Amino acid sequence: MSRTTRRRRLLAATTVLSGLALLTASPATAGPPYHEQYRPQFHFSPARNWMNDPNGLIWYQGQYHLFFQYNPSGNSWGNMSWGHAVSTDLVHWTQLPLAIAQDADEMVFSGSIVLDKDDSTGFGSKENPPLVAVYTSQRKGTGRQEQALAYSTDGGTTWTKYSGNPVLAIGSADFRDPKVFWYAPTHSWLMAVALSDRHKVSFYSSSDLKSWTHLSDFGPAGATGGVWECPDLFPLAVDGDPGKTKWVLVVGTQSVAGGTGTQYFTGDFDGERFTSDDPAAYVPPGGTVLQDFESGSYGDWTTNGTAFGTAPATGTLPDQQTVSGYRGTGLVNSYNSGDGSTGTLTSPEFTVGRRYLNFLVGGGNHPHTDGADTQTAVNLLVDGKVVRTSTGSNSETLDWTSWDLKDLIGKQARIQLVDHNTDGWGHILADDFTAADEPALSTPQRAHWVDYGQDFYAAVTYNDAPGGRRVMLAWMSNWNYAQAVPTSPWRSADAFPRQLSLRTVNGRTRLVQQPVGELRTLRDAGSTMPTTPVDSGSTPLAVHGSTLELEAQLTPGTADRFGLDVRTGGGQRTRIGYDTTTGEVSIDRTASGLVDFDPTFPGVQRAPLALDGGPLSLHVLVDASSVEVYAENARGGQVVLTDQVFPDPSSTGVDVFADNGTATLDRMRAWQLGSVWT
Repeated sequence: MSRTTRRRRLLAATTVLSGLALLTASPATAGPPYHEQYRPQFHFSPARNWMNDPNGLIWYQGQYHLFFQYNPSGNSWGNMSWGHAVSTDLVHWTQLPLAIAQDADEMVFSGSIVLDKDDSTGFGSKENPPLVAVYTSQRKGTGRQEQALAYSTDGGTTWTKYSGNPVLAIGSADFRDPKVFWYAPTHSWLMAVALSDRHKVSFYSSSDLKSWTHLSDFGPAGATGGVWECPDLFPLAVDGDPGKTKWVLVVGTQSVAGGTGTQYFTGDFDGERFTSDDPAAYVPPGGTVLQDFESGSYGDWTTNGTAFGTAPATGTLPDQQTVSGYRGTGLVNSYNSGDGSTGTLTSPEFTVGRRYLNFLVGGGNHPHTDGADTQTAVNLLVDGKVVRTSTGSNSETLDWTSWDLKDLIGKQARIQLVDHNTDGWGHILADDFTAADEPALSTPQRAHWVDYGQDFYAAVTYNDAPGGRRVMLAWMSNWNYAQAVPTSPWRSADAFPRQLSLRTVNGRTRLVQQPVGELRTLRDAGSTMPTTPVDSGSTPLAVHGSTLELEAQLTPGTADRFGLDVRTGGGQRTRIGYDTTTGEVSIDRTASGLVDFDPTFPGVQRAPLALDGGPLSLHVLVDASSVEVYAENARGGQVVLTDQVFPDPSSTGVDVFADNGTATLDRMRAWQLGSVWT
């Protein structure tokens, strides 16, 4: 069950106020069932009420079963139970009655379902083996999270909770989201479950789903800016070769795009332990070290106030908290006798001579602003003005950040560390200021993201899918604003199902995704757009619709940015762009329609994808309130971005655009997609 700090507060409130009416956002414009304003037409959404994580994904007797986190009593998070829907084709869904309900003692958080073929549990028989749900029981009285079982002997219609629950408990409030599958080499069940606050995935084995033995832990690794949730572990062939297999570990955490997202690791699994392919340590680009604070003094940097003391600190704060990530014996640390101290540390003036300034930063997340000065920040000053700024992430872990100074080369500048905050996390940490020709990458930038958009979380895959295919579903929302999106009488949808594979790209194994082929059953006859050059502007295309599938190839010319605008009209657009100066694909939803329901919603999400002079291929799915972009380069590299949007229904156009130069739409095929609710 996914849960951020915001959700921790919601959980406490819901436990106390259970049974009271839940708050709902202002409803969208009313309409007939499944055709209300913003209602997805080819993505699954419940008829009414709140939904989040997909759970218990299993193919059984000709149907894809989708269970999901569900509030049967309202349109906000709470009363968590398992909803249920089925499909024969992953496109057309039928919602069924509530499957596993909360009760007076527990809420039913996320988990998985297996077919107990040999009736190892004794819940059914060998002639009628049971479906067994392994879920997280959120204990209302204690807040502890324990793993529990429920079973069904009628194909998933009705469920009985196991009288011997819990089957696995460690006395933790952050132990959740079990993904269970059969592991043939050891003839046993295997569970991957999150130690959320510790940024770890634990692996357990069992012969009967009731008694579990701990095998190993993986992590912390990759992105750790948020709690870890919703793990999944599965093998995939590399480049279609069944003799060459890698294991993929998927886990949710704080996203590179902001809020919640889903990262993945590739590696090996030996039945007990997962080993990632990623190197153990990151080596940033080399360059000219401006200051690394290894001399035991600040050198010619000057201090003001009391925050920075008289000399650089070591890797332990005065209250014995340990700073991780620093690379030497000294670092800047403004936690001098506590967060109450304030001051600045300023470098001598220097000439900007290289494109990037790389450094490590940690501590409080209190950005520089032009108003009230409560910042804990690293700033770059030119002519006395702040032209670049970075903060920590409310963590004692140092992480790399990089400033692109291309427009400042040749100018005189100073680095200034500022601590003007006396509240919690009222300090700044920094080290290793280096001028370089290449940027250092932060941990989120180095992580492998299943999706770079803001609305792809709690992703899990189907057990027992036919033909050995690996199909993934995810909650198409973000905990930053999930409870504020302007939909009624439902809230939330799932991203469109994706089929997964592994591909070797530039010598490394990478996850590749495509919409499941069953999407084609919704297409109309389609239309083909002619080759269309564009020069510093936008050109409307002969395509209109609020439910579209687009396959396009574009070639960069001299433009700084180029791409497609979808859901255009009435001053609105969602921009799918490529920036030739940064080598990034992006979705810009700042002008996409209704965006002011939460300050974190409008923005631009970006994903790295080098074209190296080649074309950009786009596969785009547009629904009533979402845009999904699959982008590839000529070498097989791929990134995917998923964003919700809430445009006016009249905004149905598609344009091709180029900024500050030329680009060409080489070809595009477009299809109107029929509604699955008709």
